[in-house]
Amino acid sequence: MKFRKIDDDRSMRRPVVEAERLVALTDDLDFDFEYSERLLKDADWSEQSGDGILESSAVKNANLAGAALSPLEIVDVTVDRSVLSNGRWEQVTARRVEITDSQLVGWQAQFSMATDVYIADCRADFAGISIGTAKGAVVFERCRFMNASFLGDLSKAVFIDCAFPGADFARVAKAQGCDMRRSDLSGVSGLMSLKGALITADQAVEIAGELAVAAGFKLA
Repeated sequence: MKFRKIDDDRSMRRPVVEAERLVALTDDLDFDFEYSERLLKDADWSEQSGDGILESSAVKNANLAGAALSPLEIVDVTVDRSVLSNGRWEQVTARRVEITDSQLVGWQAQFSMATDVYIADCRADFAGISIGTAKGAVVFERCRFMNASFLGDLSKAVFIDCAFPGADFARVAKAQGCDMRRSDLSGVSGLMSLKGALITADQAVEIAGELAVAAGFKLA
């Protein structure tokens, strides 16, 4: 099993995808699907809907804009250079999933359970990301979340080199252990819901005004 290093003390499991075993899938999305060891390259599933299972597979240069997938189980899956914008992924069980260099603008993702999920180099403006239960690391790296919303359990979340202008964390239920020490927190709202999250002393100084307002003080 392959591992991705998060920092000096932590790592996460990576998807197990054997490229030589993948079979190209070019058909339209079946409403009730179960795909294993498939390659979705240049596929167009935009505005389509379905529910099912995708495992041990790779998605590359695919268009899933506006796709509605619910419920969805994804296990050992990589998604690269694809468009998920304005899609709705609901009741998602995700284990060992990587989404990289993709468009997530307006993406609505509701994870019932997330374990070893890595999302990097993505633009996720206006996205809505909800995590019901996190049983393993959920890492966001070099992503922009302008006007995005976060909900649920962020206790296993790690944000690395991310930006959150106008992002809303007010409906986060659990943030104890959430690691935000390597990201830019300017412009974040709902800071009081992030109680227990890890930040640096410098970050605390930078967002002191926002924290004071969130705590009920009136700046004059």
